[in-house]
Amino acid sequence: MHYEEIYATLHEIVRLARTGGYTDAASKLNTGLQQLQPVLTSGKIASEHLKKLTYSLETLLLMQKQNDWVAVADIIEFEFSVLLKEALE
Repeated sequence: MHYEEIYATLHEIVRLARTGGYTDAASKLNTGLQQLQPVLTSGKIASEHLKKLTYSLETLLLMQKQNDWVAVADIIEFEFSVLLKEALE
């Protein structure tokens, strides 16, 4: 899996969530989670980073459940993506 593909998916989720494409954002989030699974379970990410990423994902999914798509976009753009880049460096 190329990380660029994951970042592109995350960027697309943010775009859709910010422009009212909530159904498409939810579908793309599903795709993104499937792309992330092998990365997060590979054992290559340090436990401290994995802990932060997991907490961020839990918060993101809670916001999705509450249909707070602005919060979903914010979490992906300003928290999760940053944490993921740090974890993969």
